[in-house]
Amino acid sequence: MNKKINLIQKFLTKNNFSFYLVTNSDIHLNESPNLKQKDIFNLTGFDCSNGYLIILRKKILFFTDSRYTLAAFNFFKKKGEVFDLKNQSIADYLKNYFSNTKGLIDPKLISIQDIINLQNRLDESSIKIIPHYKYIFSKNYLPNFEISYPFSLPKYCIPKKYTENIIWVKASLKSEGIIIWNNSHVAYLLNIRSFEIQNSTKPFAGLFIPKKDIKPIIISDNKYLKKIDKLINNFVLMSQKQFISYISKSKINSIETNYMYSNYDIYLLLTKNTSIKETKIDIDKKISQKTKVEFYNIKLCHIQDGIALTKFILQPRNNKIFKDEYLIADNLYQLRKHGVNFFRNSFDYISALDKSAAIVHYKPSKANSQKLSNQSLLLIDSGAHYLEGTTDVTRVIKLNKLKFKNIKTYYTYLLKSLILVENTVFSKGITGLDLDLFIRSYLSEYNISYGHGTGHGVGYFNDVHEKYPILSPNSKQIILNNNLFSIEPGIYINNKFGLRLENLYFAKILNNNVKLINVTLVPYDLSLINWKLITKKEKNFIKNYHTKIFEKIEMYLSLTDRKKYMKTLINKI
Repeated sequence: MNKKINLIQKFLTKNNFSFYLVTNSDIHLNESPNLKQKDIFNLTGFDCSNGYLIILRKKILFFTDSRYTLAAFNFFKKKGEVFDLKNQSIADYLKNYFSNTKGLIDPKLISIQDIINLQNRLDESSIKIIPHYKYIFSKNYLPNFEISYPFSLPKYCIPKKYTENIIWVKASLKSEGIIIWNNSHVAYLLNIRSFEIQNSTKPFAGLFIPKKDIKPIIISDNKYLKKIDKLINNFVLMSQKQFISYISKSKINSIETNYMYSNYDIYLLLTKNTSIKETKIDIDKKISQKTKVEFYNIKLCHIQDGIALTKFILQPRNNKIFKDEYLIADNLYQLRKHGVNFFRNSFDYISALDKSAAIVHYKPSKANSQKLSNQSLLLIDSGAHYLEGTTDVTRVIKLNKLKFKNIKTYYTYLLKSLILVENTVFSKGITGLDLDLFIRSYLSEYNISYGHGTGHGVGYFNDVHEKYPILSPNSKQIILNNNLFSIEPGIYINNKFGLRLENLYFAKILNNNVKLINVTLVPYDLSLINWKLITKKEKNFIKNYHTKIFEKIEMYLSLTDRKKYMKTLINKI
């Protein structure tokens, strides 16, 4: 056990607390904060986008979802117990082992909704979670603003004027104002981007929009936001401390916010002087319906992405280029950097050889990465932020002779499921659950299943994981016109291999029908297809898709790559 965890355990014992609940969020509850803002990582060295650490007086517990359980079991096997949230909730665990006791939480790093849900469950056993502000171990709540470089989107990239967005929010208010604490919402509504969060384009800022005809308030410690003219002229910039003081002195009696996206600390500070209620304004849903401008630009950025990934796929599989998992990911990043209006990766690439790919969200590091020797497969899940949009794509590449049975069969059925979804006309009103079930039901006939969701919304030069629409067994979200989302079925065989294919799709609604349009422009690996399982219609579909990609990117490929593409990715079909 490390020194920081020992300090916490000593504090618990000395002050008669039973547990300390640790999240991996930052103060804006971002899915993937900077490492310095991740308490779980800083305490244990384990990194994930969804996890909770419970530090007890004598041991530690880690709770996560199926995307990370395998990696967590391997990491914590000698350090603590690991639980899958699907099978064991935090509340149930605490209720089973404790009653009439108290635990601690940093209120800045958990949402209002999460703390309400958790406390409601724990009240049955008289377990109280106490907001804790005293530093037991060193923390860093703010990112490095010196690298932020905030800017306003150019005209051709603006989906809707920020003034129209502000008017829409004001018209929807049921209180005297709203706190928008989600960074991606602030970025979208104000048409601004910034770079202080790793793999992100969101400003580390909140936004207060009042009902009255007074200037909205940008809530941030980032002084460089003052370089954006429209913010200086039309908004007031305040630190969080200044904003709390402003509200306490104002005559604002009621404020609304999204309980899922605002931290508990904001709630506690503001409720001393004003009423805070859950907003009914669904910004996620608003953002999810891409405009004509977004639709046009997103297709452009996928051409740039297709160029980089196709060049990557066409590279010779030799140890000079494909040396280890980390350098493979870096090689693709270097290719992407040449793209027009490329800004940065949209997440840390999943570059996984054979058994590493069985870990759904595996991430190689420079110090800890499998070297390429005679592995069969590479799973590469990657994405990028371009000025015109954000990408997310997964492909599997055959490197050497296949070691395991049924790989081609599994790969072929994953591919067939995507072909099927692209050739199916769905009824208007279809939900994320319906699409998730559609894919799973088809694949279950061939004994293929996966523990993660089938897909997620994708932002516009913004969050790569948007909350609308989610394709999962629990999603009731209706698929709307111009929704952009991933579909990414897979199969994972522990200690052997993992397969996943992922494309991004626009939903187009016409005459009460929903059609999914694939915007990803990255060829499949033909050597992994079991052609005996492919129908003539599917064969033509694959050939047409590869031909379409070639026509879009041909002019950007070298003569050698053009010939190689035609020979290996079109003529062989």
